Amino acid sequence: MKPIKYFYLIMLTAITISCQKVLDTNPTDFIDPSAFYKTPEQLQSALNGVYNALGTQEVYGNNYLYMFNTNTDESYGRTVELTPSYQYDAADAKNELFWKGLYTGIERDNLLLSKLDDVPMDQTAKNVIKGQALFLRGFQYFMLVSNYGDVPLILSPTASVTQVNVARTPMKNVYAQITKDMIDAEALLQTQTATALGMGGKVTRTAVQGMLARVYLYMAGFPLNDTEKYKDALFWANKVVHPSGNAPEHALNPDYRDVFLKYAKEQYDVKESMWELEFWGNNTGGVNFGNTYTGRFCGILCNDANKGFSSGSINATRKLYNSYQLNPLSTATPNKASFDWRRDWNCANYTWGSGATAVKTTVTNTWLMNAGKWRREYEIVEPKDKNYTSQNFAFLRYSDVLLMLAEAENEVNGPANAYQYVNMVRKRAYGLLYGNVVKHIAVTNGGSGYTSIPTVTINGGGGNGATAEASISGGSVTGITITAAGTLTTAGPYYSSAPAVTITGGGGTGATAIATITQSTDADLSALQISSKAELLAAIKEERSRELCFEGLRRNDLIRWGKFVEDMKAFLVYANANAGTAANITTAATKVSSRNIFMPIPIHDIQLNNLLVQNPGY
Repeated sequence: MKPIKYFYLIMLTAITISCQKVLDTNPTDFIDPSAFYKTPEQLQSALNGVYNALGTQEVYGNNYLYMFNTNTDESYGRTVELTPSYQYDAADAKNELFWKGLYTGIERDNLLLSKLDDVPMDQTAKNVIKGQALFLRGFQYFMLVSNYGDVPLILSPTASVTQVNVARTPMKNVYAQITKDMIDAEALLQTQTATALGMGGKVTRTAVQGMLARVYLYMAGFPLNDTEKYKDALFWANKVVHPSGNAPEHALNPDYRDVFLKYAKEQYDVKESMWELEFWGNNTGGVNFGNTYTGRFCGILCNDANKGFSSGSINATRKLYNSYQLNPLSTATPNKASFDWRRDWNCANYTWGSGATAVKTTVTNTWLMNAGKWRREYEIVEPKDKNYTSQNFAFLRYSDVLLMLAEAENEVNGPANAYQYVNMVRKRAYGLLYGNVVKHIAVTNGGSGYTSIPTVTINGGGGNGATAEASISGGSVTGITITAAGTLTTAGPYYSSAPAVTITGGGGTGATAIATITQSTDADLSALQISSKAELLAAIKEERSRELCFEGLRRNDLIRWGKFVEDMKAFLVYANANAGTAANITTAATKVSSRNIFMPIPIHDIQLNNLLVQNPGY
């Protein structure tokens, strides 16, 4: 378990003990607010309860990510379900639970904020609690307003169960409160840094700054279309990337795959992962705060509990797979290798099969590749529970901030300075962030007599860590596929010249090959892509999908860019033209309409609250 997870368990225990100490009558599982919120420890427990609300199955533990963000142009559900395929209505149970989950967190937040000033404690510590609480309230309202539009804006604890008639507040006003809460939070969290904490599960100063950039981008886009807010997005993204008077606190992990390996291995990477949602436990002994999305639904198909069960419920689309740059010289079949190492991590080219014992099975159909970003085979919490994983989920990564900075800079000042931030993300994707790696290995002589796969060894050139595998046909070596381009760390060492390639074993002789290494500009956007504001925006839209796929951002990105339905219908045309005609691939794009820009207000709340008005189309 990670340190914060121990802390959360202690605080949850403290809540239970507090219940037993304070209340002498039934019910024993209820904490009277008038008897709580008295000590710093109780305030921290209350704050933990707000964090907890985000991680429930109703919100980020499952519903939001799986039910409402599965079907876009980058991913689709392997089975047709009404909710993920935009066929939900106002009576949809998952939608109601999501709405309730967010307002539950807001109520907890409002209670905490209303009691905070009454507790005698160190002011700096109190500011840190208040800053987190304000931000979390703003974030939960951000989730509501970006998914439902106008929503009831409640900023104080509910005084009575009869206090139910609250009208929807216009989006513009809700966003104004969100930004106020977050800006106030940023001022209160000046001492709370990711570096000082050494973990990503708590809101920090830079996490607030990065999230403010996201909020302002949403305000600048559809449906508010307040384009002046691009300047605010630029300001807050720059606070993260170019902090005044300080060295940047965040940086890209040089290995894209390692970002997600760390989530599985219970490791923090506070340079890249700026704010993440904590999950822990394996449902043993009743200890679990589990995530059914990360790895379980959104993972690689596996029925072996020891390897890590996954239903493999979400697949990458061929459109996403084909968006990664191919190596035109690759001899791999049927799918050529890519220079972009994100492709084969995000679009899994294997499953573990459906048998009780895992058997690695190659997948070549690019419509049938599972979303591979979170891989349960690397989890270290054992025994592995079938339905719950302890992998954390990233709310905000540094690469996202770089892409938001590029987008805001492009909108405000054009592409001249903006494109460099996209190139930074792309360099990491190609392994080029800190130096050059092996780019391609060409067979110069296939040799003869090979009856089994020979060993490929790569030496010299100033670097190390590159590995490759040969393929044979008719007794000759016909191709070599790079399996690791080099040691992708900050320090390297990286390759300064082409290394030597030797081919040994396999029963044959005479095979030779030569390697080429990358150039520092190989990952850069093309001259056309940076030639205008429109061209760069198009490149950013694609780059966000390649980098951030399956992280719950694509649907809202398409909406704020103002072409959600149009883009989904374009994907339908693409799917039909590219052998993606199965119902599970095309149903969502067929069913989606303008009503799906916003989700329905739950019918339960419409019936309970006389002042609520339903969204159009429901």
